[in-house]
Amino acid sequence: MNTADEQDRLLCGPRMDLERARRDPETWPELAFLAEHTDEGSVIDRNKAARLGVLWALQYDRRPEDLELLRFLLQQEITFYQEVVPWGLASDLTLAGFLVAEQRQVEDLWLHWTAKNISFDTALGYHLYHLLTGGITAAVEAVRASAHPDRGRILGDITSDRHTDAAVEQWLNEQRAQFPATPADESLKSWAHHAASLGEREASRVFMTEWASGEPRTEDTLNTLQFHLAQLGYLTEAVAVQREVITVSDASWPGARAFNLLTLARLQRRADDASSAWETLEEIHDVMPPDKQGLRAGLWRHFVKECFLVAPLTPDDSTARRRLAVSDEHLRGIPRLWMDGVLDAAITAAEEVGDPQTLHRYRTLQRAAACEGEQEVSQATRRAASGPTTS
Repeated sequence: MNTADEQDRLLCGPRMDLERARRDPETWPELAFLAEHTDEGSVIDRNKAARLGVLWALQYDRRPEDLELLRFLLQQEITFYQEVVPWGLASDLTLAGFLVAEQRQVEDLWLHWTAKNISFDTALGYHLYHLLTGGITAAVEAVRASAHPDRGRILGDITSDRHTDAAVEQWLNEQRAQFPATPADESLKSWAHHAASLGEREASRVFMTEWASGEPRTEDTLNTLQFHLAQLGYLTEAVAVQREVITVSDASWPGARAFNLLTLARLQRRADDASSAWETLEEIHDVMPPDKQGLRAGLWRHFVKECFLVAPLTPDDSTARRRLAVSDEHLRGIPRLWMDGVLDAAITAAEEVGDPQTLHRYRTLQRAAACEGEQEVSQATRRAASGPTTS
């Protein structure tokens, strides 16, 4: 597959959708946030892919007359984050924000302020300079003249001496480099994410693999490649990359090798290779820190959880029972079992293996752990409410 040809093919649909939106604003609702509740109880946006495609096409074809469309798309991204994304910040929102900010209209600062205040992560990651591209003096005057309920907060943020028009211009140039106006200047890694957002799995795999082939085979590069392949469902390839991660990792912190092996075991299980996953888990046990308490408790919980997830996948009943017993032995001595879903996995394993006695014990453990967790959370809440103490 030729990456240049794939780039042209992927942009064809978004460009057509953009031209349609430019010709007929009546079609904009097809790009609006549209909630759909899944069988799992989560909410998705049915128009997300179409909206991202148009934003992507706008990145490569910027026109002043698109301002109203850009404002509409940014508002839909804000609504999407408000309704669906309780934490995190991705390029969908920052691209929409940048394209509006680049138009340098002072009145858009209110829209940017809304985007910045969606969540803790957007407050940190959605840059204040989105509000100031129309000029700092003009922005300050507009806020001072307003009756906005956040007027005081905004003025406190934008009147700092460190904010200058030159600094805002530098930030804009950095954004232009992050979101280049020419498709050829976009990194293959970005193309991989674009393709994935459009549901183009194979194209996304090719772009990310091609990107990684041009990078040093460091742990960071390989982790990025492995995670992306796994997200796309290419689990056999992700397993191979994770093996390479283990080879190149310097394991500079205690438990690093166990952590990397645990990632491998998860991938092997997801790839329906329970036999290899169990072999990896046995290797992990040999390098696990002996202390199950303190900072290592979380690693132990995740390790044992994986053991419970793999045990019932064994086709042979006697081997499955033996692996359940091994997992049970690993579980002993681990604190705070109300965390990380370890007992949920244990209960499911006992049910699927068919061990009623062990199942009863795990359910009893789960009830006790839930009480312990509630007490710990309650104590932490009371300590926070009482504030710092003085000696």
